[in-house]
Amino acid sequence: MPMSFDFRCVSCGATQPARITELACASCRSVMDVSYDEPADEYSPRLPLARISERMSLGEGNTPLVALPSVARSLGIRGLWAKLEMMAPTGSFKDRGSAVLVSAALEAGVTEFVEDSSGNAGASLSAYAAAAGITAHVFFPDSAAQGKVDQIGIFGAILHPTSGPRQAATDAAVSYVAEHSLPYLSHNLSPYFLEGMKSFSYEIVGSDAASITDIVVPVGNGSLLIGMFKGFEELRASERISSAPVLHGVQASAVRPLVAALNDEEWRFDAELKTVASGISVSQPPRLQQCVDAIKLSDGSAIAVDDDAMLRWQNRLSAEAGIFCEATSAAAFAGLEGMVANGSISEDARVLIPITGSGLKEPLTR
Repeated sequence: MPMSFDFRCVSCGATQPARITELACASCRSVMDVSYDEPADEYSPRLPLARISERMSLGEGNTPLVALPSVARSLGIRGLWAKLEMMAPTGSFKDRGSAVLVSAALEAGVTEFVEDSSGNAGASLSAYAAAAGITAHVFFPDSAAQGKVDQIGIFGAILHPTSGPRQAATDAAVSYVAEHSLPYLSHNLSPYFLEGMKSFSYEIVGSDAASITDIVVPVGNGSLLIGMFKGFEELRASERISSAPVLHGVQASAVRPLVAALNDEEWRFDAELKTVASGISVSQPPRLQQCVDAIKLSDGSAIAVDDDAMLRWQNRLSAEAGIFCEATSAAAFAGLEGMVANGSISEDARVLIPITGSGLKEPLTR
């Protein structure tokens, strides 16, 4: 039997039928989550699809886990693992969400859609759209790394570069959707995309790193952070686990809305301040409150790090661990270092960090 589900508003709690084109609550215009009628399963995440056995896949998920004992010792913690999301089909964790979102689009008969991205999500959705025979329009900042732009293009997506900060790409995409009456499959807003991230949690529970106490993740729009939290909540509801890891977020000093919101700091976006971490350079994340809630409810923390620390860790991971990640991923290690120093993460911690994207996608910054 197909799974029964609706959309539920994260702000007012109103429910409405789940439709691929609906991205905001009909009552208050807030973002929505998927709400299921069936209980959680202890072995696989619930998915909002009518034909789960026929869903799109390019082989996403089940990414390798690598222990980093020497790095753990140098930081003064008990254990450290990296989960290599960079080994996903398009080189980033976004493939987990794209697989579910494009599967839902196929079920709904979508033949053409619009997306906006700083790079990784655009490349991911373009790949899955190509495999599904769907035309993708991808809006992105003209400052995006050329490797990511080339990747979007090679999958046959129609490219729409936009000038200005990351938010400008979103604004341009929304205008294009209104002008051309196309579905807007925003990975930032779509409940379907978010549901794809829950598989990360299920893989952790069934892995050698099941004893981890803390997860440190770079946060832009927060889909992986929120998706992990939802996944662990499902696992708790099915009684497969009794407790979940503490979740921590890391942002760039130049763009830190989550850190500011969580710590009651005064912060305003300054377009003149740049960061090498393009994947987390999101000044207005639409699911900001959900990110805050995920961290608070897991008793976690958030920290901002500067570009020098990110680049230092990018080089260190390459030289010491053989892991070449993008600067956005390295931000999480810089954040871990800061959290150990300020006591947010203890010496007894067993920490996991997702390597969210490959360093091959963007030019090196020295």
